[in-house]
Amino acid sequence: MKSDNNFGDIAPPIHLSTIFTQKSPGEHLGFEYSRIGNPTREGLEKELAKLEKGKFALTFSSGTAAAATVLASLSAGDHILCSQDVYEGTFRLLQKVFKKFDVSFSFVDFSKVDSLEKSIKPNTKLIWFENLTNPLLKVIDTQKIVRITKKSSVLVLVDNTFATPIFRNPLLEGADIVLHSLTKFIGGHHDITAGALIGNNQQLFENLNFLQHTIGATPSPFDCFLVLRSIKSLSVRMSQHTKNAKVVTRFLKSCDKIEKVNFPGFSGMVSFWVKGDQNETVQFLEKLKHIKITQSLGGPDTIVQHPRAMMTFSLSNRELDRLGITTNLVRMSVGIENVSIIIEDIQKALN
Repeated sequence: MKSDNNFGDIAPPIHLSTIFTQKSPGEHLGFEYSRIGNPTREGLEKELAKLEKGKFALTFSSGTAAAATVLASLSAGDHILCSQDVYEGTFRLLQKVFKKFDVSFSFVDFSKVDSLEKSIKPNTKLIWFENLTNPLLKVIDTQKIVRITKKSSVLVLVDNTFATPIFRNPLLEGADIVLHSLTKFIGGHHDITAGALIGNNQQLFENLNFLQHTIGATPSPFDCFLVLRSIKSLSVRMSQHTKNAKVVTRFLKSCDKIEKVNFPGFSGMVSFWVKGDQNETVQFLEKLKHIKITQSLGGPDTIVQHPRAMMTFSLSNRELDRLGITTNLVRMSVGIENVSIIIEDIQKALN
């Protein structure tokens, strides 16, 4: 972002002011109030749009805030078609919040294109999925989904958080909206909570922009500055995340005490199933020393999560088992540290 004062800043300045002077009543200099717009936030939004090969971007205080803003654009009676393997926070937003406003939804296996097409209703307004799903790490073909929706006026939203713009650009594949939890890989340091929406449609952008500053779940200038900082190293970090994840995957597949491993071949995410029940899985996790048990993902340090114990699911245990989210499932965010440290820690915990 170019400095307003032309001091030659390499790092973008942080504009902390909440208000901006006007030449005359109603005649501002580009910004008037920080909830509506801020120079640091605008700089981040321009960078995110470029990163995702889009024209417009909006940022929010979290990925969930971005998701809720999209849902707030719907009307009573509208229907959403959502992937059944999706972030639990999306489940909660639909089932616990927007259901009360007469927005209906169906959860479908997006890997089965036929069942997806049959599930589209006359009142379906939005198709929502993650191109790399959480927590099972299924790769969903965006182009196939888009080809189905071209027969109707249904919008396609792709959550690109796990894949990142380094590996996937859903807008180039025909998606209408790309969603990011910037808290994860794009932020990349476990010190930011933020979200984003990116798109190409002017009218859609204006509608969402109105909701952004009306609802007001916008990020602070300092958080925008931190995300701008992180974008500069995103390509290098994602390369190392992937490189380490490949090594960790090979090791896990060689372990007798590991039942199954899912790794999409890109990103830093690996899901695996420990041989045994929940107690044995938890015991393994408790023995880890270097790798920490915690929420979230995408930072420089390797972390693990036990989805069944650490996430509040809206589905029954039987439904979770059917999906593969079993009590022995572990989701790992592989960091960018020396991979031998990660392998040694897992090996000692297993043994």
